[in-house]
Amino acid sequence: MYKLLVTDVDETLITSEGNISDKNIEYLNNLDDFGIKIIIASGRRFEDFQTILKKLNLDDKENNYSISFNGGVTTENKNNRIINQTNLNDAYVKQLFEIGRELDVLIHVFSLSHIYTYRMNQSEHDFLDDPEKLTLIDDLNHTPFTDDIILKVNFQSDDMSKLQAIEASLPEELKQQLDINYSSARYLEFNPLGVNKGRALKELSEELGIKPEEIIAIGDNMNDRTMIDFAGTGIAVANAVPELKEKADYICTNDHNNSAVAEAIEHFILKKARTA
Repeated sequence: MYKLLVTDVDETLITSEGNISDKNIEYLNNLDDFGIKIIIASGRRFEDFQTILKKLNLDDKENNYSISFNGGVTTENKNNRIINQTNLNDAYVKQLFEIGRELDVLIHVFSLSHIYTYRMNQSEHDFLDDPEKLTLIDDLNHTPFTDDIILKVNFQSDDMSKLQAIEASLPEELKQQLDINYSSARYLEFNPLGVNKGRALKELSEELGIKPEEIIAIGDNMNDRTMIDFAGTGIAVANAVPELKEKADYICTNDHNNSAVAEAIEHFILKKARTA
């Protein structure tokens, strides 16, 4: 019997236009009838998926939780109370920023309340839901993130082969101190070593007394791999990268634009309930 469903947001739960389908909302809301908790697990800041929590009636709710910053922060939805936070070492932030600057990529530096962005481009502006929320860095003599607590750094490029080449070129001693992942076919993401969705899910599920075999996890990209590995049932949506599909126990026939999350709920929960 499942007790917990964990889903990624971008390219998994929401469409390419940034919406959550009525079908996904309906099926997720049905989980309450089965006593199954829902956890949103995203690379985003938790404040950037509050609209989704509201649509699922999970916002401002006690004993319901969210994982953000790829596992860097875990919050209780009630008042967005932080219950776990792991920051990125200042020296690594500075080193990553210098590498990104030298290699001519867009850089996002994430704190709890800001996304500091260097070298903004039109593609990224069009891709983001709310580009006006970014704090743009125009003067390299003044990098405001140095006075903030940083949780994650992203490099962005429309060319994934460029990002892969950048990862390969990083100093080994730096790579050994970071959790490195990809998302949205446009980001190379850097978290502190050991910080990922899987570890955050493990720690949270242990607190809740929920076993791995009682968990369903759904995702699309390699920053979802650790939670797919940890959950008893790991699911890849149809548009997932091949490397994640290889890890998954089930691959949806539908993609994120066609309510893949609802398909997973139908297949593993509702169908079994009807035949029980």
